[in-house]
Amino acid sequence: MQLDKLYFQVKNYIDKLDFAKLWNGFAPLKFALYTDDECFFDGNYIPKTSEFLANTCIQYKGESVAIWYLQQEMDPVVLTSKIVHEMFHGFQSMRGECCFPDELDVLCNYNYTEANLDLKLAENHLLCSLSQQFDSNVYAQLLGMRKYRAEKFPYEYHYEACIEQMEGSADFVELMCLKQLSSQLFEQRLASIKQRITDAHKLFPVRIVCYDIGALILYILMQNNIAFDDGFTSTPFAESLLNGVTPHKCQVQYSTKDALTEFYSNASKTVQTALLKNDVVCDVHCDLLGVNVYNAIYYQNYIISQFFVMFGSQENPQVQMGNFVIQTTDCKKLTKIYRI
Repeated sequence: MQLDKLYFQVKNYIDKLDFAKLWNGFAPLKFALYTDDECFFDGNYIPKTSEFLANTCIQYKGESVAIWYLQQEMDPVVLTSKIVHEMFHGFQSMRGECCFPDELDVLCNYNYTEANLDLKLAENHLLCSLSQQFDSNVYAQLLGMRKYRAEKFPYEYHYEACIEQMEGSADFVELMCLKQLSSQLFEQRLASIKQRITDAHKLFPVRIVCYDIGALILYILMQNNIAFDDGFTSTPFAESLLNGVTPHKCQVQYSTKDALTEFYSNASKTVQTALLKNDVVCDVHCDLLGVNVYNAIYYQNYIISQFFVMFGSQENPQVQMGNFVIQTTDCKKLTKIYRI
């Protein structure tokens, strides 16, 4: 693919966007597109260095730069929305975003209970209804249900709220970018969000669905001129919205039991397959420094991580690329790493 041609197509779309309508104070950053062999940044081909890794926003030569790793052809409008998503992460950082949970701790301690998740699924159905036609009574019901969960399951709710702010807001900006550039792609994306959050099987692992939920909450708030804290304070907007709200437990209408059983069954199969294969990458007690938290899974003292694992010590970290099952003694100590 021609990086230069695609870069200027994306830049043309970015120049058309009204960033102030995406988020208060948001402005475009520089961006780069890269492959395994090439990198195109700020209108020129540059040497690809180790700094260009994954899709994110990096510090490059003293400034925030959104980067995107191209592995296949992409619609330039969709790619533009993805680049703007990464730009927004840079904007969050510059604005002092501080809702960063301890992902390894949460990975091992988030409790997947039906009592919590059945209510969460019910909330998601209300969100879909509100996105189609706003009703103040339904909105009040939603807040009451969320307040109940926040009090009954505070650890789980707080984590969800942090991800809804960190990643959901970036997904919201991505969605609204599509709305400005292509009504068809916007409607497709909005429909896919609503389909995912009402599918019980998509609640696992919970981090992923929080992107969509956060985006849809913000869409509803923006569309109906409902004030919220957009300043990236230490309290996520999904918690500050509950100030003064009376908790309300609704009658459970949806079940996550079968989806939860399937989730754990698949995790068990992955772990058992890795143990039988016995392709050991590390067989030393050491610190677990990082995994791909986007879709990592914890199951009976094992962590399943796709793409990479980082381990060793802060002074001498080691990184292995690939998919792994990690045997742990607690969330930050490992005893063995198996390649899947």
